[in-house]
Amino acid sequence: MIDVAVVGAGISGLSVALRLQKAGVNVKVFEKEEKVGGNIQTEEIEGFLCELGPQTILADKKVEEFLSLAGIKPLYAKEEAKIRYIYKKGKLVPLPMSPLSFFTSPLLSLRAKLRVLKEPFIPKSIKKEESIAEFVKRRLGQEFLDYIVEPFVSGVYAGDVNKLSVKYAVRRVYELEQRFGSLIKGAIKLKALGPGGRLISFEGGNHSLPSHLAKALDVDVENVVLKIRRKDDHFVIDSRKGKFSARAVVISAPATSAGYLLRELSWSAAQEFDSIYYAPVVVVHAYTRDSIPPGFGFLVPRKEGKRILGVLFSSNIFEGRKGNLLTIYLGGATDPQVVEEDDDLIGATVEKELKEILGVDVNILKITKWKKAIPQYNLGYGKFYELAETLEKEHPGLFLTGNYLRGVSVADCIRNSEEVANRVLEFI
Repeated sequence: MIDVAVVGAGISGLSVALRLQKAGVNVKVFEKEEKVGGNIQTEEIEGFLCELGPQTILADKKVEEFLSLAGIKPLYAKEEAKIRYIYKKGKLVPLPMSPLSFFTSPLLSLRAKLRVLKEPFIPKSIKKEESIAEFVKRRLGQEFLDYIVEPFVSGVYAGDVNKLSVKYAVRRVYELEQRFGSLIKGAIKLKALGPGGRLISFEGGNHSLPSHLAKALDVDVENVVLKIRRKDDHFVIDSRKGKFSARAVVISAPATSAGYLLRELSWSAAQEFDSIYYAPVVVVHAYTRDSIPPGFGFLVPRKEGKRILGVLFSSNIFEGRKGNLLTIYLGGATDPQVVEEDDDLIGATVEKELKEILGVDVNILKITKWKKAIPQYNLGYGKFYELAETLEKEHPGLFLTGNYLRGVSVADCIRNSEEVANRVLEFI
């Protein structure tokens, strides 16, 4: 009998599995695809290192500790990657990185800047839950929402600020208001508003991380788990390659797959998880022979009327990467139909808008369509947290994890893996 079966070899499952293995637990990882890593995939095309999923990882102390445990060395971003832009009225405007640059920046009007100064005096909302749009308009104003927060949300969630819950999608910001009554007061006391850490990747790209983790683990690729059921004091896993017994099961697959796997344990829960909406994203890799600005890249507010959500200057971010590679994003919750469009039409859109924005001509290298890319922590999302907790209580030895629970980023998944692994260790 296996001590722990981990179903899903994305970063969540692999991180939990490695922590358990390091603690001396007999772990077996099941993965239905040929490759591990989920959406973390890297491909080399004509000498360009193309990240098909997440482009970078924001590594804080917890993430760095995990990488040390895993025995893999990160590649740190160049200093110039701190430079970021917002596209506004035909120009790329640098994103302010300090209070002084904020007040001298042309990104916001004087009226909008003065509105921000009122933030410490805005009372808390009496509503139980607000969308990001409601929260930001109330505390910081419409213009701040349009040109700073909304593009940022597009970059992280590819989401709709009118639907995403501030409480669950940007919990850190929500908690600043709850704890300090003000975002500015809270940021001053904590000496930070956003998450801390350094941008990293790896020598062979981001897929090097799940690939490295998989080599240290017993990962059974191309083995679809068909059914998970409870039998006495253990679980029985029916897979394409046979039956396995385990004292505990960690389901680290996406929400829709988790729903399928849970149907023998709770049909109603399975249906609920199936309802979680994942925004589609189209990732286009292209290169140009023209010069591109220094920095990380730029975001495009929806107000500007472009289909491009944002562009990364991928060759600028890490040392040793072939030059002038651009990674372009389209789609998301505000433009989901683009994922169904013909590649030629997508390519033509990208070429046209990059010419308008950057003044460059590009050659398309690859178009990748993720029909279910990023789970959307929309209003009412708390019910999924509660459902996961209820299921785990009703079925001791069952543990749920993944980027649809408590954070969508790679760093979130790595951090959460510590808490999940500790709970598994307490059980077994």
